Amino acid sequence: MVHSKRLAVLLAMVLSVAGAAVGQMMEQAPRIPGLFKPVLGAGAQYEITPKKGAKSQWAYVVVGKETVQDAEGHWLETRREGGRAGFIMKTLVLMREGKPQLKRMIMQTAGQPPMEMPMEGMMGGMMKKAQDSELGETSLGEKVGTESVTVPAGTYLCDHYRRQVGKNPVDVWISTKVSPYGLVKMSSEDMTIELAKMLESEKSQIKGEPQKLEFPKF
Repeated sequence: MVHSKRLAVLLAMVLSVAGAAVGQMMEQAPRIPGLFKPVLGAGAQYEITPKKGAKSQWAYVVVGKETVQDAEGHWLETRREGGRAGFIMKTLVLMREGKPQLKRMIMQTAGQPPMEMPMEGMMGGMMKKAQDSELGETSLGEKVGTESVTVPAGTYLCDHYRRQVGKNPVDVWISTKVSPYGLVKMSSEDMTIELAKMLESEKSQIKGEPQKLEFPKF
């Protein structure tokens, strides 16, 4: 009984810390539609304009790669640029059967050492569910046509897709020249996302040796 109570208290503490960190990231970082096609060192910075609230800019960059279980994985780093910057998430993503799979996750907040989150059990389920928002929407909908689109980063020839979310359309413009998702612009009822800058020769901004967050064993 004592061990069960201690485990419950520790579990609540861990979930609180991890949940707050993930919540801080996920309530602001938008889901980027597109197919994950990583290019080492390349990335994209987007300007996010929500229907309600302030604008923000987020960068999605590929900062490394490694082999896991005979499959090539890429480290995708998501970070806010300017403003309330200070939270970075880096995930190791493997592509299997055309779908991205999350294998590892490291997070760091301003002034704190990086923390590697457990990917098994209850915590792993929560992390993977939260990270679904970062791995992109593989179903872009029906192709409308090919169009020239001008955004802050310049003018791009894009494939235009449209899909319905409930009763509302979501329009997406995709270019093969943009990594890691190809997204140039997205327009929906809730927000507009536009490519602000192409990024090259990017390195991870996470500093220090990641500490593994583990559940206690009794």
